[in-house]
Amino acid sequence: MTDWADAISRMVAAQRQVHGIDHEHLWRHEQPAPPTSRELLGLVETRRGITLDSQYAEFLVHADGWPAFMQDVDLFGTSDLLGEPFDEAVQLLSTLEPEVVDASALDVASLIPIGASRTDIDLFVMPQADGSAPTPVIWLAGLEVERYVSFEEFFQAMIEENLSEAADLRERQ
Repeated sequence: MTDWADAISRMVAAQRQVHGIDHEHLWRHEQPAPPTSRELLGLVETRRGITLDSQYAEFLVHADGWPAFMQDVDLFGTSDLLGEPFDEAVQLLSTLEPEVVDASALDVASLIPIGASRTDIDLFVMPQADGSAPTPVIWLAGLEVERYVSFEEFFQAMIEENLSEAADLRERQ
């Protein structure tokens, strides 16, 4: 089980490295949202007719989403899941080419968007959770970019992505 307070602190530190060296202002730099309640998570599940992955739900209880989580991709909180960002991400999912859907063995109807870019086609999605095993997070950008075994693995990988981005920016100076 992830210590979300520690994981969030590590992500904040990684993003600070990017922010400190991003002199060209390539990326937005924002903090995670305040925690949500389990009651609001239940409302999301009821209104959307979905079951959220337990790891993702536990994260939301510590940070209710994160704008600019990775570059310009927002990690959805409850207001996003109940609003337009979710609806727009579902619409974007419907534009995936059949070959991409087949190659990645995706059941588009069961995918739950948990993040999306404001300016590009990047999406983070998870299949509908059934509680029997960790639910993978799939990063899509017209095709499958990466697949993570669980939300916890995904979060750790995004910390590493931010650290890598900071290193790349340092090299360009």
